[in-house]
Amino acid sequence: MKNSLVILGLALIVAFPVSAGTPLTGKVIALDAGHGGGETGAVGVCNGAEVIEADVNLAVRKELKVLIAVGEGTAHEVAQLSSRQDRVADAEAAGSDVLISIHHNGSTNTSADYAQSFVTQKNDKIFAGYIHPKIVNALELPDKGIKNDGYGMTVYGSLPGVLTESYLNYQNGATNTRVQKEAQAMYDGLVAYFSANTGGGRGRNK
Repeated sequence: MKNSLVILGLALIVAFPVSAGTPLTGKVIALDAGHGGGETGAVGVCNGAEVIEADVNLAVRKELKVLIAVGEGTAHEVAQLSSRQDRVADAEAAGSDVLISIHHNGSTNTSADYAQSFVTQKNDKIFAGYIHPKIVNALELPDKGIKNDGYGMTVYGSLPGVLTESYLNYQNGATNTRVQKEAQAMYDGLVAYFSANTGGGRGRNK
């Protein structure tokens, strides 16, 4: 009887293997909600109502954090410090693998609406190549491309990072719907990035 139980136990192990997790399992993603801490950032107009960038940045981060948790990753909320360099240091201290700095543009021209992203070094550009196109496609925006940035978050530290910018000005659809789409796009980009085995390296190449 005892031998039969052992055999049955082994059979169950074979039949129900332990999950290998997801591409985000064990990964730490630093999420920086741009501005905040007294800074409002840009001001846009959505369906005739004024929209504050800092609020939308936080809303996207909140949605993305939930998605990352479901995907078995860990989202580190970067402290909204006054110095960009200090924000990156906060992300690094958390053992983050990558950094997304979430921003939005605004304009008095309410027809302005496009997406662009900013990077500084080679590893940033590789990472942005997975994140930026997902945002463009999900929000169906004109693509202003991935640009080299000499002043933003990606200048500092050793994390592969991207600073994203889409517009606050849009005339169709509720703010929360667009926030959800943007967060999902970033999540899909993260999955694609780590699936390609390009993640996990914190060093950079010029």
